[in-house]
Amino acid sequence: MAEPNALRILVVNGKGGCGKTTIATNLAAAYARLGFCVALSDHDSQASSAHWLEQRPTRLPTIHLVPAHQRPGMYTTRSFQRRLPIDVERIIIDTPSAVGDRDLDGLLRGIDAILVPLLPSSIDIRAGSRFLAQLLNHRSYRARPTPIAVIANRVRHNTATHQKLMEFLATLDIPTVATFTDCAMYTRLAETGNGLFDEVSDTLAEREAAEWCKVMQWIDDVAIHARAPQHGPVAASPHQRNAESAEA
Repeated sequence: MAEPNALRILVVNGKGGCGKTTIATNLAAAYARLGFCVALSDHDSQASSAHWLEQRPTRLPTIHLVPAHQRPGMYTTRSFQRRLPIDVERIIIDTPSAVGDRDLDGLLRGIDAILVPLLPSSIDIRAGSRFLAQLLNHRSYRARPTPIAVIANRVRHNTATHQKLMEFLATLDIPTVATFTDCAMYTRLAETGNGLFDEVSDTLAEREAAEWCKVMQWIDDVAIHARAPQHGPVAASPHQRNAESAEA
């Protein structure tokens, strides 16, 4: 069972190919690099997050895999298969390419923050619009509203498709917390089990890292602060930890 102070962050979209695994794995790597005990829960039958973690070098901070996409073995219970470290602080949930109402019933259970990646294409914008409407009207979400944010993903700045995506996002009552660039760096990192924060080595990586910090700051603000009165003290955020280190 997860610690009550663990934050559950759901990365979801009803359409495949929008970069859910890239978001989930890089967010898990970022939290692990900052010293959090992190679990990465892979619900996708393609097991992309699990494969990424298999490639991860042992010298890098540990990330615990939850193989939620697998059926339990003959002598294994589902709860045992999905067990978490007792000291887990961040649980990142990577979801299947197609998510229906029945899937959302389980995925939304106990979630503290929802991230929806969107690509800058007409097809993805239409699909994203439909999914956001489905999510907001889902019975589990209405019973327990959870903070939602959009991530503009694989963007080529100053292009017509980028402008179209920005115009669409401006019509939403949902914040856009980060914009990630369409670059080969993420593909290279994925092939070696690395996250961006494991290899901030040039100007582009530094710029992307600043966007990831925006995502984590949003999670700090809406999830940690919202839970604090109900559950008491929670694990310090990356920003709090950095400040404490500086003071020391």
